[in-house]
Amino acid sequence: MIKYKVLYLICSGLIYSTSYCFAQEKLTDEIQQEIAQIAAGINKTPEAANRGFNELLKGKNKKNISLLVAIGNAYLSHNCLSEAQAYASNAMKINSKSALVYMLAGDIALAQKNVGMACGYYEQAILFDTNCYDAYLKYARAYLGVNPQLSIEMLTKLKANHPELSEVNRELGNAYYQAQNYSKAKSAYDEFMQQGTPNAQDYSRYAMLLYLNKDYIQSLSSVNKGLIIEKDNHLLKRLRMYDLYETGAYKEGLEAADVFFNGQEESDYVYLDFLYHGRLLQANGKNEEAIQWFEKAVKADTSHEHPEIIKEASAVYEKLQNYPEAIHLYLLYLDELNGKAEVSDRFLLGRLYYMAAGSNTANELEKKSYLKKADEIFAEISQRVPDNYLGYFWRARTNAMADSESTEGLAKPYYESALALLETKADASKSLIIECESYLGYYYFLKKDYEQSKVYWNKILQLDPENVIAKQALRGL
Repeated sequence: MIKYKVLYLICSGLIYSTSYCFAQEKLTDEIQQEIAQIAAGINKTPEAANRGFNELLKGKNKKNISLLVAIGNAYLSHNCLSEAQAYASNAMKINSKSALVYMLAGDIALAQKNVGMACGYYEQAILFDTNCYDAYLKYARAYLGVNPQLSIEMLTKLKANHPELSEVNRELGNAYYQAQNYSKAKSAYDEFMQQGTPNAQDYSRYAMLLYLNKDYIQSLSSVNKGLIIEKDNHLLKRLRMYDLYETGAYKEGLEAADVFFNGQEESDYVYLDFLYHGRLLQANGKNEEAIQWFEKAVKADTSHEHPEIIKEASAVYEKLQNYPEAIHLYLLYLDELNGKAEVSDRFLLGRLYYMAAGSNTANELEKKSYLKKADEIFAEISQRVPDNYLGYFWRARTNAMADSESTEGLAKPYYESALALLETKADASKSLIIECESYLGYYYFLKKDYEQSKVYWNKILQLDPENVIAKQALRGL
C-alpha cells in the first residue's frame, strides 16, 4: 500500500473531453465576435460592456435564449457572478425548459462552490435535452472529488445512451481512478486508448493505472509512447523510472533516475521518487549511495504513513553490515507501527541483534548485550507462537553463540524443542533438522554419552547419507 496513496495524490489532475449541448438557436459568427469584443471590457469598463450587451438584445434578440446565455457566460468567465445570474434568471423566465439556461445556472452555482445546486441544474438540463452531453460531464466532474460514485453513475448513463462517444470512457476512467477502483479505471481507459485519440496526459494516466495494476511492462510501453509526444513530461519520466525498476532493468532504470532528477525543484518530488532511486542504486550494488536516498525518502514522508521506508533503509544498512544503524532504524520502524507490530516484525529485530552479535565490529560487551536482547525477543516469539519452530530455533542459535564451546549446553533445550516441531512437518528443511541434530550429537559427545550421541549422528545420515561431519563423528566414536 505504500505507493497507492501517494500516486493517487500526484496524479489527481482531471482530463477534460470535448462535448456539447444542443442550442435552441445557433448564434452567427458575427454575433459571437461582437460578444467577445464587448466582453473584453467587462472588468475595465463595465458600464460600456453593459450598454453593448443591451444593444445586442434589442428587437428580435430580446428573447433570444442562446444570446442571453452567451452573455451570461461572458460575465461568468470574468467572475462577475451576480451579472451572470441576472442573465440566467431572465432567460429562465423566458424559457423554463431550456437545457442551455440550466447549464448556465449550474455553472454559476459551481463557481459559487455549491456542488449540490450545480448538479441539480445539470440534471434539469438533461431532463430537457437528453443529448446535452455537457450536462452529464459537468455533473460527473463536479462530483468527482466529492462523491465519485455519483460521477460513475452519471457517466455510465451517458455511455449507455451514446456508446459512440469514446471519450466518455476516459472520463469514466478518471472517476474510477478517483474512487480508487484501479481495475475498472484501467478497463475504461483500455477502451478509450483503443478507440480515442490519446494525448501525453492520457498516456501518463493510463501508464499509472497499469502500474497500479502491477502490469509494469505495458505501463512502460504507454510511458514510452507518451514521451514521444511530450519528452519532458514529469509524470511520464517518473513512471519510466518506477517501471524499469519493477521490470528488473536496473541499469537503464538508474539512467532514467538521473534524467528524472535533473533540473527539477525539490518540491517536484515525492518520497516514492527518492525511494525508487534508492532501490535502483541498491540493485546496482551502490549501497552507500542508496542509503542517502532512502534517508531522503524517510524525511520526505512527512505524514509518517509509510514506515516501510524506514524498514527498507534498515535493510540497506544490514547489507552494509552496519548493524547498529540497522537496529536503530528498525526500532524507529517499530515505533511508527504504533503497537501494531506483527510477530514477524519482532522476529526480524531479534535476527538483527543476533547478526550484530556475530559481526566482527562488536566487542565482547556489545556482543553480550546484543545476544541478551536477541534471546529475549526469541523467547517472546516462542511464547506467542509455541507451535512454530522459529522462536525456539533462533533462541538455540543465540544461546549457541553465547556458549560457543557448548560446554554449558545453553542451546540444548531450544534445539530439542525446535527439532520436535520440525520433525512433525513433512516439508521441513533438512538443513535445519541437521543443524539441530548436529548440536545435540556434539553436546552428548562432550558429556561422554556416546550412545545418545550416535543416535543423532545416525539420524543425520538417514537424511543425508553423504554428510561428512556425521561420518567423521561416528568414526571417532
